[in-house]
Amino acid sequence: MRGLSEARRQQRLLDALFDQDLLLPHDALPGWARGVAAYRANAAAHAAETLRARYPTVLAMLGGEAFDSVSLAHWHACPPTRGDLARFGDEFPDWLRQRHDLACWPWLGDCARLDRALWQVRFAPPTGLCDTDLRRLADGDPDRLLLRLAPATQLLESKWAVVALREMHATADPDVAAVARALRRGAQTAWVWRQGFDNCCIALDGATARWIRALREAPTLGAALTRADDDFDVGAWLADAVRAGWIDGVDTVTTEEPIA
Repeated sequence: MRGLSEARRQQRLLDALFDQDLLLPHDALPGWARGVAAYRANAAAHAAETLRARYPTVLAMLGGEAFDSVSLAHWHACPPTRGDLARFGDEFPDWLRQRHDLACWPWLGDCARLDRALWQVRFAPPTGLCDTDLRRLADGDPDRLLLRLAPATQLLESKWAVVALREMHATADPDVAAVARALRRGAQTAWVWRQGFDNCCIALDGATARWIRALREAPTLGAALTRADDDFDVGAWLADAVRAGWIDGVDTVTTEEPIA
């Protein structure tokens, strides 16, 4: 094993974890086989702890024993591709949605998506908004400006009331009747962001959700403004966005012709 790059060493370790019949290299270090056996015995438990940390709503919904059983199945179905087990679990929400034995919990995958989004914004780069951006926003032509949303923001649309379900399952003893009402409530759009060291989420009303989608999809701020609801208060939203760190920057669009 000497001379192998760190990436190759980690990949060989992962191969050994998931291949019981893997032949060890002739130049293996003493104790390599025993080390792999010990790691294999403990890695699934570490993976379960990682998933518990990343998906607290799913954990609360399933309960510890069932969650650990599901985690073990996910560990074998979607083994990690990197040696850092702390990065394990990105595929968990989509995998949950495909599990036939969890079909009676159709909201579980979307609740996991919200958990994942809240985890991911923790590690996203900070906003780059500066005074120059604010002056450009105040004085520039909206048809020549592009407003960039911060990396530590995510818009998550679901046909389930995922924000309400998350809030209810953050308590030790969720109100069963309230959970049932939330499941009947229908679609909810979640806005997720990091503010300081805290990850946050709220449920958006339809007008705000449409506005954020327009900012993400339209080529300019001016084009996004044409998609905003007539009664939507863009100024109030911008004030909230600056205060909460939702904007990464404001760019000037360089083009010779006006953008429709």
